[in-house]
Amino acid sequence: MREEQLKTHDAINTTVYHVAYAPAIAKAYLFHWGCNLKCRGCLCNKEINCMALEENLDVVLRDPKLPKPESPSQFLPLDHLMDTLSKVPVKEVLFEGQEASIDPAYGAITKALKEKFHSYITLNTNGVKLPDLTYTDEVVMSLKAVTPETYREYTLHTNNRVLRNFAEVYDRGIKLRAESVFIPGLIDQEETEKIAEFVGVIDKAIPYRIDAYFESGADNPWRRATAQEMAAAVAAAKKHLINVTCTQQTAKKLEKTDLMYEVVRLY
Repeated sequence: MREEQLKTHDAINTTVYHVAYAPAIAKAYLFHWGCNLKCRGCLCNKEINCMALEENLDVVLRDPKLPKPESPSQFLPLDHLMDTLSKVPVKEVLFEGQEASIDPAYGAITKALKEKFHSYITLNTNGVKLPDLTYTDEVVMSLKAVTPETYREYTLHTNNRVLRNFAEVYDRGIKLRAESVFIPGLIDQEETEKIAEFVGVIDKAIPYRIDAYFESGADNPWRRATAQEMAAAVAAAKKHLINVTCTQQTAKKLEKTDLMYEVVRLY
């Protein structure tokens, strides 16, 4: 039986190009390549590996006009991915990167992780496509914007399917969280409140996190969000939701001691 499983895994390619790991909480982070949106402020314009690695703690304030990182040239087949993770305890796995949901092997990876490690599995996704969520415990969906014109301006796509998929995940009883990025001059306080209102109609208890935009993308006109703007955005969102938080880096460069957990590279 073990030999059959290895043969099956060996035949499965994934889009995983980078694996990070937090030893203190036994959590693995799988980074997938490829996306079905073209977000103008995408982090991958600056960095494609985990921002919590020591060498990447300066990402937020890197010059956005620097050349984009090179695309990865190597990807982990499923058997190699499982071998890599077998070297450490794995209680949790977060799927992220560009867009994990479009990896054809998503269902196979989550199944293998459940069978081998019994891990808690979270999917970070833009919500355009829902993969096989049979073995997924939690979905964190980035809603970007709910106003169609704003969403299209930022992503070059429509958001009808995203909003439907958000409601579908909730209806299926899968634990669900919402996220968006606050971008002054585009996805501002008014739009952030609209996102919160949309989520609140489904369930006021769904957690919502607002991330502060930092300059990413050489041609983007937007500036970083201020602490005052983030506080106002949170207050606006709390009109519709119970649990609203935000993230914002104010230091020019983080230090390892600033991190809640140390993160290292496995691949």
